[in-house]
Amino acid sequence: METTLKSPVLFLVFNRPEKTQKVFDIVKKVKPTKLYVAADAPRKNNPSDILLCEKVREIVQDVDWECETHFLFHDKNLGCSLAGKTAWDWFFSQEEEMIFIEDDGVPSLSFFYFCQELLEKFRDNNQIAYIGGINYGPKYGDATYFFTKQGVSTWGMATWKRVYDLYEYQLESYPTICNTKQFKKNFISSFEYQLWKKNFDNYITSIRRGVQPNTYDLQMAYLIKKYNMTCVFPNINMVSNIGFDMQGSNTKVNLDHPIALRFANKPVFEIEKIIHPTSIYIDLKFEINEMFKERRLGNQPIWKAKYKFYLRYILSNMPIIYNLLKKLLKK
Repeated sequence: METTLKSPVLFLVFNRPEKTQKVFDIVKKVKPTKLYVAADAPRKNNPSDILLCEKVREIVQDVDWECETHFLFHDKNLGCSLAGKTAWDWFFSQEEEMIFIEDDGVPSLSFFYFCQELLEKFRDNNQIAYIGGINYGPKYGDATYFFTKQGVSTWGMATWKRVYDLYEYQLESYPTICNTKQFKKNFISSFEYQLWKKNFDNYITSIRRGVQPNTYDLQMAYLIKKYNMTCVFPNINMVSNIGFDMQGSNTKVNLDHPIALRFANKPVFEIEKIIHPTSIYIDLKFEINEMFKERRLGNQPIWKAKYKFYLRYILSNMPIIYNLLKKLLKK
C-alpha cells in the first residue's frame, strides 16, 4: 500500500477535546498532505461549550508536519446535522474526493491508505457510492473487502464529489418517487423497503413540521437506494466509535445499553496488503441473511423483526389498544 497520504481528509469536530485528541493523534501519525477541519460553534445555552470548543480548536491546529490546512470554524452553532452537511458542502466546493472522520471515530492507521487506494480504484465507477471503514460482524470472501447495498457507517468513510452531487439534504425527490416501481426494485425485499420507507417518511414529516432531524447520513442511505448504488465494506474493522456516552449527539447512552454493546469501543485492525475482489459482486443470500440482518435488524431473526414491525403498524392504527398495551408493558 502507498504510505504517503495524498487524499484530502475532512475532520468534523465540536466540543469533545479528549475524544478529538485521540483521533487527531492518529491523524498526526499518517500526516495527510491536505487536512480540512470543520468545527461547530458553542451552543448558546451551554456555557461550558465555550472552553471545550476552544480546546478542540487548539488541538486540531497543532499541525506539526508539512500539510496544506483548511479550517472552517463557525461562530454560530449549527447543530450536528447542519454542521455535518455544511462541512461536506465546504469540502466538496474545493475537492473531488474525501476521507471523512468524526471526532468520536478512532481509525487504524491503514484505514486512511485503504480509503486512498480504493478512492483511486473506483474513482470513475458510478456504481460505487462510498467506502466504509467499519465492520462489526459480517465477513465475506477471501478479499480485504466486499460489496453491499446496505450502506456503511459514516463516522469513518470515503467518497467522491460525483456522489455528493447526488446528495439531497431534505430528500427533496422522495415524495415523488417513494411509491414508484423503480424505487421499490432497488431494495432486496418488500420488508427492507417498508423499513426504510418508515425512516424516510418520518424524516419528511419532521421537515414539514419545521423540525430538522439530527442526521446527515440518512440522506446517504436514501442516495444509495434512489440510485441503486453499491458500497465497499471491509472484512475487518478499522474504526472504533468511542462516542457512546452522555456527550454524544445521537449516541447518548450508557455503555451497558444494547446499542452501545453492539457498536461502542470495538477493536481496530491494520491491513498490510489490500487484496481486491475479482469483480463487483453481491451475493444476495449473504446480503439478506447477514448484511441486512446485521445492519438493519440488530442481528435479530428476520421473522421476529417482521412480527414486531407489522404488529406496531397494526397497533398504531388502533390508538386505543396501542396506548393500553404501552401502559401495560410499562408495569
